[in-house]
Amino acid sequence: MINYILKKSLDEDKIIKIIYIKEQEITERNIKVKEIYFDKIKAYCYLRKEVRYFKIDNILSAVILKEWR
Repeated sequence: MINYILKKSLDEDKIIKIIYIKEQEITERNIKVKEIYFDKIKAYCYLRKEVRYFKIDNILSAVILKEWR
């Protein structure tokens, strides 16, 4: 399901919300996927206000945002 949402974000230019774990820290991010690789994605992160890379295995959940401000 996560891969489907990542692809939908990429294909339809949609913002999604992910729950992400890195080094025992869990964060919630609003992102827009720019590229999908084998084990990671390149996405614009609205929290950091820059393009970041995220390991797909570290994404705990993902949902498409209906509207985001």
